[in-house]
Amino acid sequence: MKTKLYIVRHTQTTGNIDKRLTGRTDYDLTEEGIIYADRLTEKLSKVKFDIAYSSTSARTGKTIKKLADLNNLNIIEDEDLCEMNFGAYDGMTWDEVNKINPRVKQIQDKINHICEIPDQESMEDVTKRMYKKMLEIAHENIGKTILICSHGVAIEAFLRQITRIPFSENREEYSQKNTSLNIVEYDDEEGKFEIKVLNDISHLKNIKEKESSSHEER
Repeated sequence: MKTKLYIVRHTQTTGNIDKRLTGRTDYDLTEEGIIYADRLTEKLSKVKFDIAYSSTSARTGKTIKKLADLNNLNIIEDEDLCEMNFGAYDGMTWDEVNKINPRVKQIQDKINHICEIPDQESMEDVTKRMYKKMLEIAHENIGKTILICSHGVAIEAFLRQITRIPFSENREEYSQKNTSLNIVEYDDEEGKFEIKVLNDISHLKNIKEKESSSHEER
């Protein structure tokens, strides 16, 4: 039996605009971010969701609240769907990080890995955490249509795990934009995930975007 997961990155926040490492630190939605979320709601308004999940960060719940309300669903918050913990630099702007340790951005630009931050969560740990949680959600909801809102690095880590494409490759294809939509099917008989829609932001057509690219706004 097939289980369908609609996996959405949260909408635009003030932290994204300021180009912060918005990991476990939360920020308010921008006015444009509210419009993004409304467009996402319109796009998925005819999809019947059986259950909805978000991280414990407020920005994810706010992104899908209207969709959950349309389906008379309470959003289940789960810490395992949270963004990468950026440790000592969590909440800092990239300019601030560059003054402390420019190697962090240099490595990120080169191989798409965020590392060398004191007390941070590793890319490997994020990947393991997200894959385990997505597998758990799929197994608990076999045959259902699931709405999930999470974060840029976290979602990208999961999608790369199921396709086995390393972070250094296909960066624009996998790097999640605000309210990016990914649709993934899980086949419980084969025990595997398959991407059906990747990083779709067609619902934001004709909206002037303020962000440049996802990796600059994490």
